[in-house]
Amino acid sequence: MSEQAIGVDSGDPISPESVIEFLEFRLDGHRYALEVGRVGQVIWKPATTRVPNAPNGIYGSASIEGDVVVAIDTYEVVGIDRPFSDPEGGYLIVLDRGDTPQPVGLLVESVDGIERHHIETVSPPSEGVAPLDDDWFRAKIVSETGPDVPVFDSHQLLAAIHPATTR
Repeated sequence: MSEQAIGVDSGDPISPESVIEFLEFRLDGHRYALEVGRVGQVIWKPATTRVPNAPNGIYGSASIEGDVVVAIDTYEVVGIDRPFSDPEGGYLIVLDRGDTPQPVGLLVESVDGIERHHIETVSPPSEGVAPLDDDWFRAKIVSETGPDVPVFDSHQLLAAIHPATTR
């Protein structure tokens, strides 16, 4: 990796090795994140097909670039009400293929974008940071300007719907 400096949040130059990139998104109006390395792609207004008798937490499927992607109802898995009745009103965050044997995507209401954070602003999760059960998170991004941003553990989400989807 090069030694060039980049600005992160405060505008101070730091080395690229000191930066972690996160895809920040919203569930029920609250900000959350996933490490960019765990994300394959983001689809806006995904065309999804409901799958009858699917296990709890699976909304259905979506055909993306020739692959059938399992669309996880992230809201149902974590126990909150989905603000849209049809997932085509939101986004599908397709997880990196290295994390799952079957392509899997998380339904979310909006995507804020990719944010870079200095590694010193990322710490283990603390209890009560998010309006959800703390077991869903692997870390938190400490924010000086607003609430901390919980970082989802994608493996926990996948294990909640079907243990066979994780390695």
